Amino acid sequence: MTDEPVKITGGCLCGEVRFEAQAFLKSGYYCHCKQCQKSSGAPAEIGIPINAGSLTFTKGEPKYYVSSEVGKRGFCNTCGSRLVWRPNDPANDHWTNLSVCSLDNPEDVRPKAHTFVDSQLPWYHLVDNLPRMREEDESEFLESFPGEPPEAS
Repeated sequence: MTDEPVKITGGCLCGEVRFEAQAFLKSGYYCHCKQCQKSSGAPAEIGIPINAGSLTFTKGEPKYYVSSEVGKRGFCNTCGSRLVWRPNDPANDHWTNLSVCSLDNPEDVRPKAHTFVDSQLPWYHLVDNLPRMREEDESEFLESFPGEPPEAS
């Protein structure tokens, strides 16, 4: 099953930030890490990878918070909606992902895995047959992103 990028649109709750991108709808994933739990206010965040360089903000811009050595999260400065996770290193732009529920049509996404299950809340159970990866599997997971790394300039 190949996952070809498709054009998607989305934005925040209040409409101050809007975007479009080329996303891989069959490559969504549940992230159970503590940072996603805290930043989303939910037991897990669902991310969707996008094609490197395809994200364009068509209205407004998110405010970014550097949440780890690896990445930063973008939020609407007005309503606080979480929109995007981006790597701190532009060479890893192919790891950029969008919050699924910020998409105009989140129902089109099909998650394919659970990540950071070692941080999963013990009372949060999803019954599915998707692969489950621990923190130690992070590099393997990132290598599985369907987008290609940007070409060196």
